[in-house]
Amino acid sequence: MQTIKKNMGRLACALAIAFIAVSASADGAPTSQFGFKGWPYRNSAPCAAATRRPSATPQPTQTPKVTSAPSTTFNVGDYTTLSVSAQEYSAWNLINEDRKANGLDELPLDETLCALARIKACDMKENKYFAHQSPTFGKAADMLRRFGYSFRSVGENIAHHATVLKSEAAFMSSTGHRANILGSQWSKVGVGVCLDDSGYVYLVQLFVR
Repeated sequence: MQTIKKNMGRLACALAIAFIAVSASADGAPTSQFGFKGWPYRNSAPCAAATRRPSATPQPTQTPKVTSAPSTTFNVGDYTTLSVSAQEYSAWNLINEDRKANGLDELPLDETLCALARIKACDMKENKYFAHQSPTFGKAADMLRRFGYSFRSVGENIAHHATVLKSEAAFMSSTGHRANILGSQWSKVGVGVCLDDSGYVYLVQLFVR
């Protein structure tokens, strides 16, 4: 009898997860742009948590949108790593967990690069597009030069997804995005998150050297 109950419990859990996977796009949650279906990621969420809809956390303070050509230097004001949102810290930690799992050094978080990544994330939300080419700032390299950020090379990952965890899983399932995360050439990273009207994330990762 105990064995039957255990098996029934496992079956109910599996059915609940399967239903959620099928109905994920029906409730308005953005789905993976990369076709990733291997949830859950990092086997940390119990079955009971699978039905939990991500809550809309307060939008982190944004650097004002630039509508004209900025000066050669970018003043981030009081924006420091201490003011990076919890979701941005979570996304940064996920990057370094994946790097460590693949024998790579962690990447330090650069606060100015975080501010730029957040500007790009909010630009996608405000201008209703999803692309590496911004109608406001151009490509990532164009944007960094425009704000006077010194770099030798840059890589950009973008996602619009339910959570930063699912965004990272989608990145790691895509060859090009995974190559950015696991690149040995990078010296630092910036992570920016902007929430859409439903509380889902626009996530931008900027890798530089």
